[in-house]
Amino acid sequence: MLANRNGFFYVLDRATGKFLLGKPFVKQNWTSGLDDNGRPIQTPQPPGATTWPGQQGGTNWFSPSYSPRTGLFYVSAWEDMGGVYRSQESVYKPGGNFMGGGYRTTPAVPDAPVPPNIRRPAMNNWTDAAGHGAVIAIDPATGERKWTFPMYDLTDSGVLTTASDLLFTGGRDGYFQALDARTGALLWKSSFGPVQMLSGPISYEVEGKQYVATIGGNVLAAYALR
Repeated sequence: MLANRNGFFYVLDRATGKFLLGKPFVKQNWTSGLDDNGRPIQTPQPPGATTWPGQQGGTNWFSPSYSPRTGLFYVSAWEDMGGVYRSQESVYKPGGNFMGGGYRTTPAVPDAPVPPNIRRPAMNNWTDAAGHGAVIAIDPATGERKWTFPMYDLTDSGVLTTASDLLFTGGRDGYFQALDARTGALLWKSSFGPVQMLSGPISYEVEGKQYVATIGGNVLAAYALR
């Protein structure tokens, strides 16, 4: 199972690699669908038009999770964030980026601020209509969403699920959150202040007590589960 930055969720046969299922999990318009082998049927957008998902993708390096208890696949996503791409002359320089083009994020309204792709400033001056984070629970049997936990800010945090049907994740807004893995309901959250959470949480046990740890900014915090 894989949620790809291209906006599609895939299920493959683990023994053969055969394509079994592919469904979009975020807004996308760069393809009209997938063929019988899972290859995209591309629909390039005209010059100046918005392509979804944008440059960063529907998701990226953030670690997803699968729970055998719920049978659901969980992924941190960037929703409704598109971009306009352009081709341009690029000169190759060893050790540097070689993109062959450029892009700009589509604003919610003309000339409005847009979410930054990598890091945000201390003050948020953009609206979530231009893109926002979410945790999405997907049913691997159908590729359909079971629930969505929306965030105002974007997210670069991975997802951890536990045998007690808890889901832990963070976001750029500085909150570390526990959700009900079956319903997506918010159960608890803790603020890290004006820092971003850019890592996936982990769980471990010491002397019979379970802990969950995560990093926000330069702070490593561990929480004991009751």
